[in-house]
Amino acid sequence: MKRYLTVLCGRACVLGLIMLGSSAAGISGQPGIAAGALLAGDSVRVNGAIAGRVLSVEGNTFTLLSRGKPICRAGEMHGEAPICDPAPIQRRTLLFEEVSLERRMEKGNPAMWTLGGGVIGGGVFAALGYFIGPVVGFGKVPGCTAEESNTYCVSPISKSELDAQQKERDQRRGAFFFGVVGGTFAAVMARKLSVGWVEFTPTAPLRSNEGWGMSVTVPAN
Repeated sequence: MKRYLTVLCGRACVLGLIMLGSSAAGISGQPGIAAGALLAGDSVRVNGAIAGRVLSVEGNTFTLLSRGKPICRAGEMHGEAPICDPAPIQRRTLLFEEVSLERRMEKGNPAMWTLGGGVIGGGVFAALGYFIGPVVGFGKVPGCTAEESNTYCVSPISKSELDAQQKERDQRRGAFFFGVVGGTFAAVMARKLSVGWVEFTPTAPLRSNEGWGMSVTVPAN
């Protein structure tokens, strides 16, 4: 049983890693997934640090609306928490050629990420539950020994055999319980991680020496 579970866990982890790897590699295999038109209202991150919303796009420049750091000052009395003003809204006009852009998008197939995370998490936690099960205990197995007092034992078995049955049952139920819980948790986390900041190359705007461009503006709230 132990050897079978070890082999099964190893194969599940390898299969899950293959799924995650093929899904993550899909971002470079699918043309245009990290490129497209940048429009007003899009959420982007500039130079890996400044996150905000595009206010307008004009030629090869764009205007970014973001929040700066809140301005805080010490409390009026000793020991009081600092008093912070709301974070100021900052408006920047930037050139596409001078910055690197990132956009939140899917890093791969979310279904494959979820399935791969579930397989890996289920295998790892099932192996963990196999060893923890006998320590935690998942219910007493039916049976009794002839040495037990105040018990009418119809089919007595030896204490070592009863202990072996109890351990095998705890291992089996521990592997199942921890595998289901761990696989579900890992699948949810993998699905969340399948969406994140991905380097984005805008197909617009035009170069500055061209005579026409595009301008889209949304009102700021």
